[in-house]
Amino acid sequence: MKLSHLLHYLRRTALTLTVIGCAVTCTPLAAQVIDGPDPRTGESTDESGPSLSLSLDYPRLEIAENKAYIPLFFTVNGTTIVTGDINVRATFVGGTATPGEDFILGDGLRVVPVLGGLGSINWVEIPLMQDELAEGDETASFDLAIEGSTNAPVRMEVLIKDDLAVGEVGFVSTRFSASEGSSSGYVQVRLWRTLNTRNAATIFYKLEGTPEALAALGGETQRSAEFQPNDSQIFVSIPVINDTETQGYRNITMTIESSSDGMKVMNSFATTVVTLADDETKPEGTTLSITEGSTDGGERGVALSTLVPRGYQVLLEFSDSSLAGPWLPYWIFRGSDVEQTTFNQFDASVMRMFRIQPPEPLDITLPW
Repeated sequence: MKLSHLLHYLRRTALTLTVIGCAVTCTPLAAQVIDGPDPRTGESTDESGPSLSLSLDYPRLEIAENKAYIPLFFTVNGTTIVTGDINVRATFVGGTATPGEDFILGDGLRVVPVLGGLGSINWVEIPLMQDELAEGDETASFDLAIEGSTNAPVRMEVLIKDDLAVGEVGFVSTRFSASEGSSSGYVQVRLWRTLNTRNAATIFYKLEGTPEALAALGGETQRSAEFQPNDSQIFVSIPVINDTETQGYRNITMTIESSSDGMKVMNSFATTVVTLADDETKPEGTTLSITEGSTDGGERGVALSTLVPRGYQVLLEFSDSSLAGPWLPYWIFRGSDVEQTTFNQFDASVMRMFRIQPPEPLDITLPW
């Protein structure tokens, strides 16, 4: 079997691996009563375990008026298995906000499947209504309860922040990275703002680092970025200058200083660090796991497995002599959880692996 055929076969085989979950045995209960008393005897009908109950993942929540909806996060706890799904209903119980003017309650229902629903986070969606009034922040309290349960409901307090007020601004992540030799030729940093996104706003920030690091981004230390009307996020692309010097990794710290409309800077997101990888500098090697094996056809070879995070690339090199080299490139792993390959002809005595910094930033967290 040729190497290319063997690699193709094993890659296809690896794609068929699945994680099989534990089977769940369902014990049916009468109708849809979950933990209530038997109407004939007054005694509990629940004989399969503790009754179901609700817990809140966020008993208090702040949300801007211009968001699509209020998520009332909850978890259904317990081991009772019922024949149908679990209905969780939200009820508005008070506050300065007004149903029909500030939000739409509707039926306030969330149907939680029995299989996979117990112990996992769910939420009731309460659509928000955006108005043109500068009315300040408002409050709303909701009770969540399991239909058919005698357990007391849980209460969630929500602060609806007026989106006409000045909000906050910050970097989406505390770290970004790029390669000096990237084909895109720039490092991209993302900022986001809250509350009033209807107007344009200019953000002023500074860059700090060694002169060599700052030179790779053009040398300017005072810069600005522009939010256009209705922008909640913006991408700032800073060109990277690629030289021929071996400089290693360099860090540049970016700090938001002020904004044109007086936005506050978010706690913990006022600063981000941009790491530039040097395409003339070889990164550190990583330990590999190599095992011998054989195919179904009896052909023996060497199999290599390694974990590569999504978004990264890993370079595999080999040497026919020793750690002294010479080293030659053999394979590039592209990140997607676990990658595997094999070699049916392999004479190398040693191997090593390097993580290649990707051209785009990796540490991206979407703001909710």
